[in-house]
Amino acid sequence: MAAVRRRKSSRGRSLSASSGMRIAKSHALVFQSKLLLLNAANHSYRRTRTRKDLKRVEHFRSELNRTEAALRRTGLDELALENGDFWLQIYADLIDCATASLDRMRSGMSSREAADRFETATDVQMLEELLAQWTYRMQLIRQRTADGGHDKV
Repeated sequence: MAAVRRRKSSRGRSLSASSGMRIAKSHALVFQSKLLLLNAANHSYRRTRTRKDLKRVEHFRSELNRTEAALRRTGLDELALENGDFWLQIYADLIDCATASLDRMRSGMSSREAADRFETATDVQMLEELLAQWTYRMQLIRQRTADGGHDKV
């Protein structure tokens, strides 16, 4: 029977590595959802220019940052001993979602007013920076896997 790596949770219970993977996958799915909500809020704000919609955009940007931090913490705390295949899939899913969002944002930019284009360009830049970070992390994981090293994210 294969040994299962376990660690103590904050409540003293033992967590298996597969539980950590489920937690990390959940955080990644929440991140994707927050990204989609942010894009929807941005779209609504660009149409209405109301203070209420601006507050929603700010809220979802904040939520997205917190969710990304939670995803990183999960990777460091729960999955430090796991192999990189799982993280490669997580980052690939995030990259696919963000790339689709970028394509939609870019396709409509030329038909927007200058203020809308500026707002969209800011969001595009944020997503491009996230994509670069995720791509870099994937490269590190692949390199460490090729070198036979640990696949810590």
